[in-house]
Amino acid sequence: MVTPLGNDPAAAFQEVLDGRSGVVRMRAFDDIGDLGARIAAPVRGFEPDRIPRKHRRSMARMAQYAANATADALESAHFPMDTLGSGRVAVCAGSTTGSPDAMEEFWREYITNGSIRAIPSTSFLRVMSHTVASHIALAFGITGSVISPSCACAASNQAVGLATDLIRFGRADSAIAGGADELSILSAATFDVVRAGCRGHEDAPHTRPAPFDRTRDGVVCSEGAAIVVLEELEQARARGAPILAEILGYGESCDATHMSSPQADGMASAIERALADAKLTPADIDYVCAHATGTPVGDAAEAEATYRIFGSNVPVSSLKGHLGHMLAACGSTELILCIEAMRRGVVPPTLNLTDPDVSPLLLPQVPLERRLRRVVSNNFAFGGINASLVVGAAPDPRA
Repeated sequence: MVTPLGNDPAAAFQEVLDGRSGVVRMRAFDDIGDLGARIAAPVRGFEPDRIPRKHRRSMARMAQYAANATADALESAHFPMDTLGSGRVAVCAGSTTGSPDAMEEFWREYITNGSIRAIPSTSFLRVMSHTVASHIALAFGITGSVISPSCACAASNQAVGLATDLIRFGRADSAIAGGADELSILSAATFDVVRAGCRGHEDAPHTRPAPFDRTRDGVVCSEGAAIVVLEELEQARARGAPILAEILGYGESCDATHMSSPQADGMASAIERALADAKLTPADIDYVCAHATGTPVGDAAEAEATYRIFGSNVPVSSLKGHLGHMLAACGSTELILCIEAMRRGVVPPTLNLTDPDVSPLLLPQVPLERRLRRVVSNNFAFGGINASLVVGAAPDPRA
């Protein structure tokens, strides 16, 4: 992981339990005319020099974050590095777009001066929508399938689902899966323009966003990367891999009704499809990690969909209050933190939630100790794109 709460999964999860926020005032936003956003959640503790310069020179920050997270994930998995070039390892990693900062650089010279003379030769390699996935493959010599979903907030959940299917269908034995995005004024401006961004609060940045709360007033942009190593179970067991969890099911859907107004029906469909894929019922789920970004309309629709399926019996929380919205990295980041929750047996609370005004979900406001065997993690994106994962605790090695 590379996140606003640090880069170690266990330490980042402890920050969540301790009620820490990665949201700060962004002085860099102050000089942008008409921009309402003044707070965001940048990554911390990131060292790009870990990546060899020959790869780094064509990497945007998002690709650097992803490469760093990939190196940590492979090390954590004790992965046999000599197999990365076998053609049996895939990369499924997404971003919302290519680097927004690189896009600005790419077009500024042409629009301002009508010339391409000063455009760096590496600009497009940072602009292209598959910059994260392709740079992971290049940096680690991965020669199998490379897939790059670009469905914004749903991208890394999609990446994990697609990677799971590649392994299920025998097209790969292992996969590097996740997503990355970088914090940009242009990203904050996008939410501002569609009236979904949090405005103001620069004097108390840690109080936003406020998922499911009556005072919620929009998205707080964030950045980072999170990568998991997926592997066919028997292969992982045979090499003695440290198995942390199991992907049990994946479901996706499209609202097909509105580009930026989420719909409960579509969200519920994705969750139901994920449960069906896992051959589970709502009663089998111990915790739901919500997408809940802190928007008035989105959180209400998600709460309705979640309540429709799980009622008030399953604890539900959002991690966005701690992390902000990591865009294409949010799904894989939340997946990793869900795994930490299962390992510790504790449901993380929703930061900044004191007065819920949504469907009557079980919304813990403090850490809730509970055995977590199976967890649902949801992400929903503009365009009505919905993606849901069902994750199980690590299987019994004796089974």
